[in-house]
Amino acid sequence: MRADPIQRAIDEDLVRVLYAQDPIAFFSHWFSIAVLVAIYWPRIPSPPLFVACFGFYAAANCGGLALWILNQRYPQFFSPRDWIYLHALRGVLLYSAPGLAVWFAFQVPQSDLPLLHTVLLVTLAAGVFMSNGFDLLNFSTAIPFLLFPSIVLHFGSHTFDRTILAIVLAFFFCAINVYAMSYRKLFRQVVQARVDQQYLAESLAAQKHVAEEASMAKTRFFAAASHDLRQPLHAIGLLAASLDDSTATPAQHAKTAEHIVYNVEALNQLFNQVLDLARLESGVTQVIRLHFRLSELFERVGSQYRPQAAAKGLALRIAPTTMVVHDDPVLLERVLSNLLSNAVRYTEEGAIWLGFRRAGRHTGGFIEVRDSGIGIPADEHERIFEEFYQVANPQRDARQGHGLGLPTVKRLVGMLGGELQLRSAPGRGSVFRFPVQAGDAGGIVASLNQAVAGGPSAQGRRVLCIDDEPSILEGLASLLGRWGCDVLGARDEAEALAALTSGFVPDAVLCDYQLAHHRTGAQALTAVRGVLARAGHENVVTLLITGDMASAELAALALQGIPVLHKPVTPARLRRTLEMLWQQAELDRGRALATTALREGEAGGEADVARDAAGDAAGSSRSAPGGSQTRSGSEPQK
Repeated sequence: MRADPIQRAIDEDLVRVLYAQDPIAFFSHWFSIAVLVAIYWPRIPSPPLFVACFGFYAAANCGGLALWILNQRYPQFFSPRDWIYLHALRGVLLYSAPGLAVWFAFQVPQSDLPLLHTVLLVTLAAGVFMSNGFDLLNFSTAIPFLLFPSIVLHFGSHTFDRTILAIVLAFFFCAINVYAMSYRKLFRQVVQARVDQQYLAESLAAQKHVAEEASMAKTRFFAAASHDLRQPLHAIGLLAASLDDSTATPAQHAKTAEHIVYNVEALNQLFNQVLDLARLESGVTQVIRLHFRLSELFERVGSQYRPQAAAKGLALRIAPTTMVVHDDPVLLERVLSNLLSNAVRYTEEGAIWLGFRRAGRHTGGFIEVRDSGIGIPADEHERIFEEFYQVANPQRDARQGHGLGLPTVKRLVGMLGGELQLRSAPGRGSVFRFPVQAGDAGGIVASLNQAVAGGPSAQGRRVLCIDDEPSILEGLASLLGRWGCDVLGARDEAEALAALTSGFVPDAVLCDYQLAHHRTGAQALTAVRGVLARAGHENVVTLLITGDMASAELAALALQGIPVLHKPVTPARLRRTLEMLWQQAELDRGRALATTALREGEAGGEADVARDAAGDAAGSSRSAPGGSQTRSGSEPQK
């Protein structure tokens, strides 16, 4: 994943080091040209070729200097890798001239010229190792042009001393390549260490920035929450004190009590919203996807907000739809409730529209909530998803909410796998939309608007309740008993296992999270499930009930799909959750039985085919002798 940044850093360092040596190399090559010309000057072999060769050498050297100037003035003109390629091309042109010029040494009778020329080539090769050895491309395009022609010509001379010199050159060529390989490895390690250190520093800086942002957000959150919590508490305290005023009339007392009730409701609403956000942040909120009709969900939230819209003279229009979606109806209802609540709150005239649109999607589509309200300026589209931020409530009037609805909506939509989209402008209303996935009508196990939809009800169900609080066990037994359930209570894991051993087979197990003897509900459910599985009862519904919100174990259970309800749990929510879990279990059991029957039918069909084939073979063997007898019996008649 980080190979590309490291390679780019290596390329950038290579460019800097390669081109840093070029001014020195420029003067070194002019010195080489001067030395070679001085060596050959007394007797120049093939003057036209000699002039062409060294003229090309001088031009290539000047071209290398021009490339260096271009790199210094316009470093961004090419990418680092392109600068490396250009430098390698410069090396081919520059080092091929002195390397091939050794041919002139073998065209004159002086025996010392090949040795002098070879010594100069080895000196240049050493310079190439120092300046280009850390880059394979530049090194491998320079060294062969310098040394190979000399090695070949010395071997071709067929004299003892020249052959020894050729062998020494070949050994030098191999050795310098081995050292260059180690050089390149060391260079890469150094650059990688630097990049790792830089990456670590950037990562720490980013983490520090995130931590600072989180700290500031937490500070803002608690400051705003403190304000919104203190306001109703302060009002309740003043109003409660005014009830002691003996001079106040009954009407004044009634109005004071009404204000107290209003502030208590506002305080309760704020607590619930803060708890909802805390559950979402802690990761214990579960997504339980079901197949259901979207029209039923629209009708549920529509019936809740139609009276509020009508009280403000607004029309709440719900577009009819036959769409079946596969999603979590509980979380989806919370999303729509928050969006409709905002729409009603910030719309003074016109209408609110709730509906489903395909919007070009082949599977699924988008749920949209439109309003003709005040709208949101473009520069505040991001800020409205911050906790306690409100566009049109600078005085923080609690009657206009607390600014927690949209942050909750954004997190819930993210949990459901979508992205909340917003289109809005001041005076032109707002449109919120998010995607949903298409469902299967055949997978619907419950109607959202009925307690039970043709599926198994609570009547006659056996429920095992595990809780170390006697009053809670008594309350659950009373509640479930009114639903027609057969309830057995257990104060700890040992009592629950004893009940199972005695023959009680539950249809559902309800368990508190914090139990006695330092045991957790997760551990108890694991033990109960193990006993039930060994007895052949694997489809028993289990449900964990807790007041905790920040437990790592609860987050792990949520990821595993184990249902968790957070206190306080209303009777309606408990029954609805049990009904859906029972119906889902019945559907899973039916599918498993159908799959088993299908496999057995296929196996039986294969057995029938095998038996038929065996019968046909036996019949053929029995009919063959009879046929022979008939034919032999008819022969005398002929």
